[in-house]
Amino acid sequence: MSIWALPPVCSEPIVGLLKWRVFETLPEGTRHFVGLNANDRTGRVSSAIREVDLKHLRGTTESGRIYELLGPSGTDPDAQFVWERWCTLNDVVQYRDVTNNLAATRSQ
Repeated sequence: MSIWALPPVCSEPIVGLLKWRVFETLPEGTRHFVGLNANDRTGRVSSAIREVDLKHLRGTTESGRIYELLGPSGTDPDAQFVWERWCTLNDVVQYRDVTNNLAATRSQ
């Protein structure tokens, strides 16, 4: 399995995520959406989360892309693989799952 660069935000401004989670890198503290892209069922890791709209379960990232969190949170092997590869490529050696603390991502 491999990973690839994401399309530009202008061609894919909104992404629906299934089986999503929120991970926080340590010690940096950036938070990222991780899940399955609802369009093609591939693993996806977002850029750092900028704000979250809990009422509509949507979040905007540093890239300007909007992620819609579809259905319940969950886990997926493809999404986990992409997250772990992303961590390796970005020198992240420690992180934590903060999915249950989603409200805390509201204003970073």
